[in-house]
Order: sequence, then structure tokens, then C-alpha cells
Amino acid sequence: FRDSIFQLIENVDPTDDSKFTSVLDTAGNTLDYRRYGDSFFELFVTGGLIAPGGIINYDEEYGKFPFSLFVLASGDDPLAGAKRWGGLIVKLTRRYKYLERMFAESTEHILKHIHRYTEDENKMLAIGVGVLVTDAFLTLEPLKALQEDHLTKDGLALRFLTDMLRVFLMNNDINQLHKSLVRAKVGRLTEFFPPNKRDEDCFARHFEAEDMPVLIELHTATLTLARRNEFVDEVSSILRDAKEEDIDDDEEAEQIQATNLKVARAAKAAMRANKWEQHDTVSLAWDGIMNAVNWSYKSEQFEAQALVQIKRHSPVLEMLTTEPKSEISLLKHVQLYAYNEPRLTKYFGRIVLELYNTDVLSDSAIIFWATKGAKPEGKSGFLKQTEALVRKLEAMEDEDDSEDEE
Repeated sequence: FRDSIFQLIENVDPTDDSKFTSVLDTAGNTLDYRRYGDSFFELFVTGGLIAPGGIINYDEEYGKFPFSLFVLASGDDPLAGAKRWGGLIVKLTRRYKYLERMFAESTEHILKHIHRYTEDENKMLAIGVGVLVTDAFLTLEPLKALQEDHLTKDGLALRFLTDMLRVFLMNNDINQLHKSLVRAKVGRLTEFFPPNKRDEDCFARHFEAEDMPVLIELHTATLTLARRNEFVDEVSSILRDAKEEDIDDDEEAEQIQATNLKVARAAKAAMRANKWEQHDTVSLAWDGIMNAVNWSYKSEQFEAQALVQIKRHSPVLEMLTTEPKSEISLLKHVQLYAYNEPRLTKYFGRIVLELYNTDVLSDSAIIFWATKGAKPEGKSGFLKQTEALVRKLEAMEDEDDSEDEE
């Protein structure tokens, strides 16, 4: 197959990309690209074929494939050469769509052997991958091949990742990178670091030295989100485990009290470990409490389920709303939660009333929310649901003011 490819392009000028793609496009009718896809792309990337163990074997007669990445990107401007190579890849796979999937698989195979390539070859490969990811031709999924211990321990994977991300971030912002990483399920970027350097300080020092501060910001935000999700999951797990225990009815109150105490301890531990304030933590506790509900298939039971859950675990929320800021934060969060959770949207007013009756929310917090603090999402409908309660609380407040004046 390799000999056939070289023979096809023997008379093609190495600078004539159009003639080259035309020849290979036509050759697809006779050459079995589907069968020899791996060899085809090894040739196209490295200039030769990868032998077992990762050594590149070049053709003894023809040498390196002249239109390969390792040839085109070897000049004074590797990025320009890689872009030219990327254009050839896109053109060649445009007609044979199955080659796109095969290229992704071949890329993963090629990346597994970066410890066998030279430093310059790895840099060219990283730039080439960065170009194709930028063009949305390739996802970041092949990068998972770099997370093997023998590639991370000496920093090879990290060097490759850094060079590749530098190219990607030339034309994409950090939000696009985050989406691409999540979509490809690559995991945390620290997994590309040597095992003994996977802490936050090493991460920050490396990308500071590389003048890539946006990656430090992304990493910090990702860690924060992960820790928040871990706490939410921990709260839900505690509540679910308690529900599965087989107890008598007369022991239920004691069990609920013990469960709330366990959640409260977890909340305090999370606040200390992550330096969270009350207003940060109470919204996460709410999510954990509501996520633990085993919602019924019958919509008429949603309201009762939500109110029972709130009443049972209100002591946890009360502990985390001892400050006005925390109360307002919780109420705004509950508003967004009800807005995004169709099961609870029409019961928002009843939920707020339950939070008031269980001493989680004060009258001043509810009045402030209704007059100044409500978020735009679902605002008019939620204000209407709480209208009667707010009027009642305002009247009570006016009576208290009158008594104070007397």
C-alpha cells in the first residue's frame, strides 16, 4: 500500500497541493483506504509507517512521504506548514467520510508513541493536532492516549498538551476549550502532569512559566465546580442512605435528627476546607437535599414530596441562613431552581411559605426579595404566587412599627 501511494505521487510537484489531493482522491476508487486507513494516516502524519514499539520506518527508496506533517511543518514556520497539512487532510476526507473516524482512531494510536519521536517531531505533531482541533475536524478525545504513565512521568504528555493548547487558544477562548474538554471527556488537565506534580501549585507554576494564565483560571474554576458538585452529591448520598435504613415509625424522628446532624457536619467541613461562606454553602445544601427526593411518577404528588423534604431537613438550611445575605442567597437560588425544575415551578409560593414556617427564611428576607431582590427568571409568576404571603408579612411589619411608635 505504501509503495502504491509513493508511485501515485512520484510525478507530483511537492508544492502542488491541488494535484496531490486530486491524485489521491481518484486513487480511492482502486486503493482500499478503508482497509489500509491506519497505514494511510501514519504515512500522512509521520512520513513513514509505525512499527511495533513505535519506531517509524521510512521507505528505503522514497524516504519520507513529502506531504506528511513531519515534512511540511519542519520548516521555519511550523504552524504555517501544519495548517497546509491540515487543509490536505480535510480535503482528502471530504469525499471519503469514513476516513474522518479512522483518522481520529489513528491519531490516538500515533500519540501513544510520542516517547519514540524526537522533540521536534512531537512539537510538529502537537501543532498539527491543535490545527485540526481548532478547525473542528478533530476532537480532543485522542489526547486521552497521553495519560498513560510512561508518557506522563517524564513530562512528555504535558509538553505535548501545552504546545497543542497554545495553538488552540490562538483562535478559541477558554470557554470553548472547556466545552471541548468536557465533550471529549478528557478529565482534568492535571492528569497530563507527572504523578508527583499534580497539585495546584505545580499546575499554576507551569502555565505561568508558559504565559498561559487563562488555563490557571480554567483549572481553578473547574476545581471549584468539582468541589461544589462533590458536596451536593455527599449531601444527597447521606439522605438517601438514611432513607434505605429499616426503622420503626417511632424511631423516624430520631433518625431524621441524626441525618441532619451528619449533613450539618459535612457542610461545616466543606466550608472550612474550601473557605466557603454561608451564602455559598446553603444553595449547595438545598441542591443536595432536593436531589435526594425520589420523585413520584404522579405529578399531583410533587408538591407534597417537596414540602415534606423541606420540613424534614429545614434544620440544615436554618443553620446555614443565620445571616441576611444567606437568606437572600437561598431564596434567589430556590427561585432559579423552581424556574428550571418544571415539577416545582407552580409550587414556588408554597415552598417559600414552608421555608418561612420552618424558620429558614425571615419575613424581612422575603419582603426584600419581593420588592428588590427577585431575579428576572420567572419573576412575574413567582411574585404572583407569593403575593398574599408578602402582603401578610408587610402588614405584620407595619403593626410592629406602630407598636414600637406607641
